[in-house]
Amino acid sequence: MIIIDGTPVSEVSKLLGVPSGMLYSWKRQYLSDPNAMADEIARLRKELAQTKVMNEILKKTVGYFSKVE
Repeated sequence: MIIIDGTPVSEVSKLLGVPSGMLYSWKRQYLSDPNAMADEIARLRKELAQTKVMNEILKKTVGYFSKVE
């Protein structure tokens, strides 16, 4: 939220109940390795694509079984 959305640390801290110092530490640690962010983005995109495929399969299955009655 802080890195991608630009949400202020104070807001995220209140929302999640995590001390702001810890969020700053995590942010600094995360940004120290740019490859980690790129790897995670790639992993999340792959996961999203798989989820979309599964959702389409489920929609078609529900449509099929609602017609079969």
